[in-house]
Amino acid sequence: MSIRAELLAMTARAAAALSPPPIASALIASPHPAPDKETEFGLVALADGCAGLYYAWLGTSQADMPARFRIESLLGRPALEVAAYVLGEDDGARSVGIAAINAVTEHVYRRAGFAPPAAADAFGGLVLESNDRLGMIGNFVPLVRRARDRGIATRVLERKAEMVTSGPDDFEISLDPRILRGCNKIICTGATLLNDSFDTMLAHCRAAEQVALVGPTVGFFPDVAFARGVDIVAGTAYWTARACKAVSAVASNSATARCARCCDAMRIRASRPYSSVRFWSASERPRKSEPVLSLRRCARP
Repeated sequence: MSIRAELLAMTARAAAALSPPPIASALIASPHPAPDKETEFGLVALADGCAGLYYAWLGTSQADMPARFRIESLLGRPALEVAAYVLGEDDGARSVGIAAINAVTEHVYRRAGFAPPAAADAFGGLVLESNDRLGMIGNFVPLVRRARDRGIATRVLERKAEMVTSGPDDFEISLDPRILRGCNKIICTGATLLNDSFDTMLAHCRAAEQVALVGPTVGFFPDVAFARGVDIVAGTAYWTARACKAVSAVASNSATARCARCCDAMRIRASRPYSSVRFWSASERPRKSEPVLSLRRCARP
């Protein structure tokens, strides 16, 4: 089963147990990626204020999303129905579906009274030492800059040919996944779930000591990533209903960079020991050493 199918199955189980509220607002991005612009994101929010994001800078594959996914056609629909878009055959549909799954995940966390801990920095809990060789799947420009400022050798795998750079010995951007060989720690963008390259990219990370899946798109149940050998799952989440209302006020325009200003606070989901979420059957019992969130423990009050 694909990771997207597994995520939808988990979301269906959550919806059956907790009946999350319907979609109440959305922000479908119409971005024009450029080096001098801030990265943009889209958003889907439930009626209780729980919201999920998606990365909106994949390029032409997301260009027609505002026309295909009109906001008024999403409002009032069951969250699971919109989440099913994650099985779509194109980046646009998968983007909306992932955002809805992220919103349902947030709803489950809130109902359980569970707040994933904040990571210390944007590396999502990945501890880097001076002798590490850092690999990145996706060009996280701010993180690349921070890693290089710390003298850490960095290799970046990209899909965009115009970004290819053959710089000093400690830095390179390439289209060739073999660049990840020799990297002992790897950060992978959550956008790989949107362009359907996650499993392919993960195959190039098997020799790494640690792999982190990072980005605002990564707000979903982390079990599916942990099961595939990912060590850290780190994303961002909206935590207040007021933030959702603010987003709703700007949902009719394409200035998605304003999303950041609509958010009262962001928390980063981080790391296997802390934020593993698993749905246990009645016959299963979690190990004491493995903190988990059980739907049986967050049933309706």
